[in-house]
Amino acid sequence: MAARKWRVAIIGSGRMGGLIEDELPAQGFGMPYGHLSAYRAIPDCEVVAVANRGEERLKRFVDRFGIANAYLDYREMIDRERPDIVSITTPSFARAEPIIHCATHGVPAIYAEKGLCGSLAEADAIAVAVRANHVAFNWGALRRHHDGYRQLREAIARGDIGEPRHATMWFFTDLIKHHPHTIDIVAMLLGDPAPVWVQGGLVNRDDPRVVSRPRPEPTYDPASNRFLPPEGHEIADPHVDTFRVGYATGAEATFLPFGKFEVDVIGSDGRAMAWENGGHFGVRRIDSKRGTVSETTFTPQGDSPTVCTIRDLIHALETGEPTRGNLDVTLPSVEVQFGIAHSHLDGGRRIALPVSDRSLHIPGG
Repeated sequence: MAARKWRVAIIGSGRMGGLIEDELPAQGFGMPYGHLSAYRAIPDCEVVAVANRGEERLKRFVDRFGIANAYLDYREMIDRERPDIVSITTPSFARAEPIIHCATHGVPAIYAEKGLCGSLAEADAIAVAVRANHVAFNWGALRRHHDGYRQLREAIARGDIGEPRHATMWFFTDLIKHHPHTIDIVAMLLGDPAPVWVQGGLVNRDDPRVVSRPRPEPTYDPASNRFLPPEGHEIADPHVDTFRVGYATGAEATFLPFGKFEVDVIGSDGRAMAWENGGHFGVRRIDSKRGTVSETTFTPQGDSPTVCTIRDLIHALETGEPTRGNLDVTLPSVEVQFGIAHSHLDGGRRIALPVSDRSLHIPGG
């Protein structure tokens, strides 16, 4: 009996949809990285259609990659193609609507890029639609599916560093599009405890770290409770300064705005580290009774994180089991993101989670 072919459709024909490999080395553990190339690396998947709101970009994409079915309206694509899996790679400010439409129109599995959406009200609506329709869901916080980080999580979970007490994360980036990577991986390494508070701030527009960037920092409009894009732009995604998160377990995490995507988790009996953006994984265990120190390093194995994210969705479709990036682990990270913005707007005050104001809108990339 022939293996089932999973019908895949992609909404968004831009960078993560299929073009990001143009920017990256051809070889490496993270490849294939984009959605299209990752699906094509899995024999059980067939990309049958793509949709994009811009006709010119859509035509370039389908001509380059040989996709037969192209749509300017993703709703028409869903109705006609009846895909099993839909990848949603639009900017986050245009992501909630297609997620909800797919979930409520018969799509069994959704792979959404991050950030998830433009507001917590949108996140709430996504949660209702996905859960009510029993949709398998993953989002693009790829390190959750990276074998090196998963080996590190397993070491922490089995007690190799004792009780995890504090994580330090080093990376400087924007709030909505890229900080899901940091917030999600810290939560995963700590065992996905519920975040209960957040405190921090955003970067000022005249900060030397951002003043020369091609897209200026956004401004906040209190009348509409929105971050507004600079003139000529659609995206209003502020960069983040230092922030802290407290978890229900008593553990805390500090996120520092510099470094090469590195994380240390300090436990009662040692430390676990992932340095140089996945270049080094290790555990250092201290045996205070014997006065000894032992070190173990890990080497990532298997498929790229993007391929593993898709295989995780397929496993959920076949078994009914939850995905690794299901909404129960995704939504707390989204709460933290918007909590950071609220803390900034409130002068750096500690914000209890979940956030009470669901209307603040931040149109990220």
